[in-house]
Amino acid sequence: MRPRCFLLLLAALLQVALAATAWAACTVERAVPGEPALFVRHFSSECTRADRAAQAVPAGEILEALKTGKGVSIQNGVVSGDLLLTRLPTVPLASVALPPPVLATMAGSSVAEARVIRGPFVIRDSVFDGFLDTQLKPDMVEHRMLGDMMVIQGPVAFHGTTFTKSVDLSRTIFLAPVDSSEAVFLSNAFFLTCIFDKAASFEKTAFAGHTRYYRAVFHEPVTFLRAGFSGLTNFLAVTFKKESSFSRAYFKMGTGFSGSKFEGISDFSEAVFEKNVFFMHAVFVADTYFRRATFRGEANFSDANFKAKDDFAKVFYQQGPNFTRAKFATPRSSAGFENPVFLAIVGTALLIFLIAFIMILKKG
Repeated sequence: MRPRCFLLLLAALLQVALAATAWAACTVERAVPGEPALFVRHFSSECTRADRAAQAVPAGEILEALKTGKGVSIQNGVVSGDLLLTRLPTVPLASVALPPPVLATMAGSSVAEARVIRGPFVIRDSVFDGFLDTQLKPDMVEHRMLGDMMVIQGPVAFHGTTFTKSVDLSRTIFLAPVDSSEAVFLSNAFFLTCIFDKAASFEKTAFAGHTRYYRAVFHEPVTFLRAGFSGLTNFLAVTFKKESSFSRAYFKMGTGFSGSKFEGISDFSEAVFEKNVFFMHAVFVADTYFRRATFRGEANFSDANFKAKDDFAKVFYQQGPNFTRAKFATPRSSAGFENPVFLAIVGTALLIFLIAFIMILKKG
C-alpha cells in the first residue's frame, strides 16, 4: 500500500506544480512606464480563459479610476459587472475644451453639463461581461435620454472585444479616433446622437442585437466594411461629413438610412440587405456606389437626392426598387439593365418572341 500512496502523493504534487507553473506563466501588467494616469490590466498571451476569468477586472475598479481622472487600458482580460458611466461626476460643458467642428455641431443645443473621461478608454481583445452604459442610472427602471453629454478625450478602442450585454454609449462625444473593429456586440448597441470628431472603424464588427446610430454625426471617415447587423438597424438622420463605407456589410433585418446626409463618398458596394431598407429623403452630396449590392426586400429610395455620380450597376433586386421623386445629378446609372431578374424577364420575352416568329415563318 505504501508504494501506491507514495505514487498518489507524487501525482498530486505534480499537478500542483503544473498548476503553479501555468499560473506563473500568466502575467498581468498593471502599469505602463511613463503613463501614471492610466488604469492598466494587460494579461499576457499565456493566460488561459480560466486564468482571465479568475482574475477578472471589476467594473467598479474601472469606475473609480475614471473618477480620479485616469484613462483605462485593458487587454486580453475579462471585465465583470456593470459599468454605468452615469456615476461619473458632471462638470460645466463650457469648461471642457471642444474643437470648432464639435461646437458647430452642437450650436443651439441646450446641453450645459458633461461627464468626462480624461484619457484613453481601451478595452481590447477582451470580454466585457456586464452593461456599459452612459444613460442608465442605478435607480432607473428603464432607459431615457439624459440631458447631459459624455465626453471621451482620449482614443477609444474595443478591437476584438466581446460585449455580452447591452452597450449604450448614446450622447457621447468622441474627441479622438475610435477603433471598434472585429468587436462583437451580443446584445443591443446604441450610439444615438453621438459625435465622432475623428476617424472611426467598425470594420468586421458583429452587431447581434438591435443597432441604433440615430442622429449621430461623423466628422471624419467611418467604415463598417464587412460588418454584420443581425437585428433592426437604425442609421436614421445620420450625418457623414467625410467618406463612409458599408461595402460588403450584411443587414439581416429591416434597415433605415432615411433622412441621412452623405457629404463624402459613400460605398455600399456588395452590401446585402435581407429585408426592407429605406433611404427615403437621404441626400448623397458626393459619389455613391451600390455596385453589386443585393436587395432581397423592399429598396425604397423615394425622395432621395443624388447630387453627384451614382453607381447601381449589377445590383440585384428581389422586387422592383422605389425611386419615386428621387433626383439625379447625372443620367442615372443602370439600376435595372444589369439586374439578373430584369435580364431573366427580357430573356423570356425574347424567347417567346423568337418562338412566335418561327411559327409564323413555318405557316408562311
